[in-house]
Amino acid sequence: MLGDEDATKKAGIYEYLLTGDERALSIRAFDRRDAQAAYERQGHKCALCGEEFEFGAMQADHIVPWSKGGKTTPDNCQTLCRDCNLRKSNK
Repeated sequence: MLGDEDATKKAGIYEYLLTGDERALSIRAFDRRDAQAAYERQGHKCALCGEEFEFGAMQADHIVPWSKGGKTTPDNCQTLCRDCNLRKSNK
């Protein structure tokens, strides 16, 4: 866990191990499984522009931004094409 780059709050590892509360780790990145599920749910289309893309061209993104309290959970995951994700930023 200490080497996991997705856990941005290393000090929370002990709290997570004791409580199981993932918020203690401040995990920001979606895993491939969640990204793939969002991609399938969206019908292989970008959530913003609606164009169809291969999975490898999509980026997993928070619907409610992580910086604004959005959780890294499957229900807060969407996939966007690279251009839309760059334009979206933190909105």
